[in-house]
Amino acid sequence: MKFKTLWITAMTLLTVVAAVRLTAQGQPQSEKKEHIRYKLIDIGTFGGPNSGNNGESTVMNNQGAVVGFADTTTPDPFCFNDCFVFHAFRWRDGVLTDLGALPGGSSSATNGINSQDQIVGLSLNGLIDPFTGIPEFVAAVWQHGQVTDLGTFGGSFSIATVNNNRQQVVGCAFTDIPDSFTPTGVFYALGFGPQQLRAFRWQGKKLHDLGTLGGADACAVWINQIGQITGASFTNSIVDPSTGLPTLDPFLWVDGKMIDIGTLGGTVGLGFMVNNRGQVIGVSSLAEAPGACITGPSSGTPGCHGILWERGILKDLGTLGGDFSIANWINEEGEIVGVASTTGEATVHATLWKNGVITDLGTLPGDCASQAFAINSKGKIVGQSFPCDSSPPRAVVWEREGTVHDLNALVKQGSGLELTDPKIINDAGDIVLEGLLSNGDAHSVVLIPCDADEEGYMDSAEAARLATPRASAPLSIALEWWHLLSRGSLPAAVLPRGVPKCCAAISFPAWERQRTNVRSTYAEMLPFDTTGGPAFRSGLPHN
Repeated sequence: MKFKTLWITAMTLLTVVAAVRLTAQGQPQSEKKEHIRYKLIDIGTFGGPNSGNNGESTVMNNQGAVVGFADTTTPDPFCFNDCFVFHAFRWRDGVLTDLGALPGGSSSATNGINSQDQIVGLSLNGLIDPFTGIPEFVAAVWQHGQVTDLGTFGGSFSIATVNNNRQQVVGCAFTDIPDSFTPTGVFYALGFGPQQLRAFRWQGKKLHDLGTLGGADACAVWINQIGQITGASFTNSIVDPSTGLPTLDPFLWVDGKMIDIGTLGGTVGLGFMVNNRGQVIGVSSLAEAPGACITGPSSGTPGCHGILWERGILKDLGTLGGDFSIANWINEEGEIVGVASTTGEATVHATLWKNGVITDLGTLPGDCASQAFAINSKGKIVGQSFPCDSSPPRAVVWEREGTVHDLNALVKQGSGLELTDPKIINDAGDIVLEGLLSNGDAHSVVLIPCDADEEGYMDSAEAARLATPRASAPLSIALEWWHLLSRGSLPAAVLPRGVPKCCAAISFPAWERQRTNVRSTYAEMLPFDTTGGPAFRSGLPHN
């Protein structure tokens, strides 16, 4: 399972695996005869086999800058991922930059980038944790050519999950206070030692403990542009016999106060994302299945549902007739995408929740399952469609009117990459995703919209010669905030394309490339589990 690593999946609060029997085919919308096409850019690696990006996180901004991680040629004795040291990268306008790691550290990875090119993630620091004997990793920020260690609250590990345009960074970090729940509980991915885990906000070079909802542990996974934060926290230290853990609730942190969002009656809930309207999405277990969002539907205990919290009211987003759903992304219009099970738990389909209406987005013709990962301000959605056998999923895009397209059919053929796993779509329509080579290696890929009659290929030298850096957002920070206050959302800047339109597959030379296996911020599974059904990512910020 090369796409799962102990320290990249560290930010996973929950692993939800929707393993279903694919007994019914999806009902897709018919495809248009004419539609947009894309220029394919293979970001490549730093000489090693793989590269990738965390998904359902801000791994691309509206200026087209992309962040991720890529293998080097240096062997990794700890074999965290695929036994190669990997480095955080930034890519923009054909230029790939190795961001490096903290002094003394080897590997590093990114989780997000804001409009000012501040990049967040984590890095090894060269130390060995005395409790586990494995290398320590800590939250890191890259900006202005420098990398900063954000530290911990006394423990050995921390991770930065996302940042906003106010240079505020959130995540979670271990303390040195003993804790009996973290190693075996819902924070298992960070449970390298029996210490308490705390949500943090980093601002002005200071790490601030956001507190908890009454229990010992908490983690922050998202922050919006006005500084509101969501995540999850234990509410007490009383073990629930149905889960073996204290009650875990989603929270919204506002103006120094952590607000308990509550659950749908169960004892497990998680906050995944909060938009600039203060709308929070996540998941919650039901009263009749209190631990469903930990055990997952594959265990035979459905009852984990997507949730929306707004102005003090918690809503069950519902399903497509079954008893399982996940909300993965919400845009500034309040449109939510994710995945939900159909009647009888027959299968799962990509789902759109809009204005109180739930829509089955269907699958590609002939496929049996699908899921949606992200939606931009224009209503375009990216996700996956799963064939009825155990072959890899296909990366897809849904247009605003609901038509679904296989992204592999919208690019110039010949790149050698099979597009399988979208991460994000920005407001310009650019898409970051994973492509698989015939040997199984994974590469980070960028798709840029272009006209069908401008197809062609460019090598790296031509791409670099023709590339025109994209302008920064034309609005000043003050004007952006005026819009935030007056409209409740941050308007997307209309930016010029960086490279002349051309649906070409651009492959950078090996010495210039960075490839890494996709690592999850949310919890990325392999394409299929042992039952033959698709394995689904949870809605947390992940790969």
